Amino acid sequence: MGSPIEAILGPCAGGAVYSPAITDFIFMVEATSHMFITGPEVIRAVTHEEVSKEELGGAHTHATRSGVAHRAFTDEAACLAGLRELLGFLPQNNREDPPRLPTQDPPDRVLAALDGLIPAEAHRPYDMKTVIAGA
Repeated sequence: MGSPIEAILGPCAGGAVYSPAITDFIFMVEATSHMFITGPEVIRAVTHEEVSKEELGGAHTHATRSGVAHRAFTDEAACLAGLRELLGFLPQNNREDPPRLPTQDPPDRVLAALDGLIPAEAHRPYDMKTVIAGA
């Protein structure tokens, strides 16, 4: 089983992509990180479709379209800094509470607009970005 946090710092293809895909957080580097089960050459041979590594499984694609990656960074140094920032939100061990940061958002804030945003029928879709933005 994969770790809860993974950084893809180069190509990741074939069966190796299954491990990161089941982790909690995936960070990738633009232009050098690629994740796909099979590459552009196989896609071209089988479907006669032209697709680049970036379109098929680049950091931008996974961070903005597929949702597989949680963050995409310009370079490895920025990616590692992002990992350090994420780790800063976690406790050092299971007996420690997570770190608390001050916020300007009151904990008792009510957004009535959210009451009607999520449909009662579980199978109906809704726009998660609207939920995150606070309607």
